[in-house]
Amino acid sequence: MKRKKLELAITIVIYILTAFLASAGSLYVLRAYSKLTKEVLEMNLWFDAVLPAVLAECIAMSLSLLNGKYEFERKNIWDYAITGLKSTVYFVGIWAAILLIQKNDITQSRYFFVATVVLHFAILTILLFMVQRIVISKFYKSDAASLVAVITDREKAHKASEILKNDWSRRIVGIMLTDEEGSAVAEAVTEIAGSANSKKSSDARKRMWTEGTGEEIDHIPVVAYKDDIVNVVRAGAIDELFILEDESSEKITAMVEEFAQMGISVHLGLSSLRNLEMKLRSEDQKYIPKIESRLGYIGKYPMAILEPPVMKLRYEYAKRFIDILGGLVGTFIAAVLFVIVGIAIKLDSPGPIIFAQERIGKNGRRFKMFKFRSMYIDAEERKAELMKQNEMNGLMFKMKDDPRITKVGKFIRKTSLDEFPQFVNVLLGDMSLVGTRPPTVNEFKEYSNYHKRRLSMKPGITGMWQVSGRSDITDFEEVVRLDCKYIDNWSLWLDFQILVKTVLAVVMRKGSE
Repeated sequence: MKRKKLELAITIVIYILTAFLASAGSLYVLRAYSKLTKEVLEMNLWFDAVLPAVLAECIAMSLSLLNGKYEFERKNIWDYAITGLKSTVYFVGIWAAILLIQKNDITQSRYFFVATVVLHFAILTILLFMVQRIVISKFYKSDAASLVAVITDREKAHKASEILKNDWSRRIVGIMLTDEEGSAVAEAVTEIAGSANSKKSSDARKRMWTEGTGEEIDHIPVVAYKDDIVNVVRAGAIDELFILEDESSEKITAMVEEFAQMGISVHLGLSSLRNLEMKLRSEDQKYIPKIESRLGYIGKYPMAILEPPVMKLRYEYAKRFIDILGGLVGTFIAAVLFVIVGIAIKLDSPGPIIFAQERIGKNGRRFKMFKFRSMYIDAEERKAELMKQNEMNGLMFKMKDDPRITKVGKFIRKTSLDEFPQFVNVLLGDMSLVGTRPPTVNEFKEYSNYHKRRLSMKPGITGMWQVSGRSDITDFEEVVRLDCKYIDNWSLWLDFQILVKTVLAVVMRKGSE
């Protein structure tokens, strides 16, 4: 679904850009060679020449794309030329009709009409060829690509990789075999979970996903055997899981139940969909996730897809646009505060002005989160001896009058000034203005399956639990519930409400304690 929307959006931009460049380019060239009459030069060329061409392109594009044949494929230049020729014929017919209905005087210039048609064909062919080639070859390597793991047996693994390798919007990070046993990955998972050393844990994670079991199928690492699959998925960064296996088996059904609790999109066959839906919505679940199911295709293979509520692409773009605007404003304020607050932090205690900590982002991705330092530099080392005074039930740590917090730290926490460097994270795309709370690496290691559901959206500077009296919440499970409630009921309006409540909380100095 995401791929089709991206293909359509990119194709629309290509067609409209073609009409604009063809008409504007023709005017530029003909004016340079004195091929436009005096009457034409006296016209409003943007309104009378360029705008009708763009309008005609929009109508022609609607007709030519009506059959849905806008999928990106690897083709030679001649195939794109045929597509460009057909689209140009549509464009010419509709453009001529618009100009005649308008009784547009631009028709007096045959040079302009012919030059625009020739340029339209050439530009459209080149843009389709280049853009599709670039997208197909580069997108799956980017951070925007969906990270995919395949769960199957050895016999079907080759077929699964062949199907998914043709999808440019997805990157296959590993294959998990359900019919074999092994211990190599189990050791890495144990090391990740047990290590307090962030670098050691990170190295183990990298080894798990790059080397896996040491085995490859079609140049894709085998990252888990049957007994380690759930643990590897929980520990790794995965957006989607494709299951090409007997979905009716109890083991696969149990796995899908756990994956859905994590908030990961699961693609599977149709046979056991109804049973799984009923099981996932049963009252004995610790948390009942909001799950949507739909029919989709991977290549020519129909699959049922279980996933948390999916943000429509236009709303996703709108949210990102708002994030960029807010990020720019916030980063500017953070730069000003860096001078003022930075001096106070330096005078108050030794150490850096900015505190950078590794946090867990969307679906397990790792990133460095920035804050103005509000604690002494040995805060993490002293945390262990203070755990007995932890006022939170669960995985988070919080205590009143925390001795690790500096004098300046108390002020910038109370006023929420310490959060402003996170606007840099928003600009980088690691975070959003509104989202869920990004857990620390150590918290993430202790997560249950349903806890990971909090990571199915980008973490945010603020969120539902922050504006629900975070200083009064002492139960980690309540934080999880509020974050999941935000994910299940997300809308731009909800984001707006949370932002307004956050501003009011900051103004009234109801920051973190």
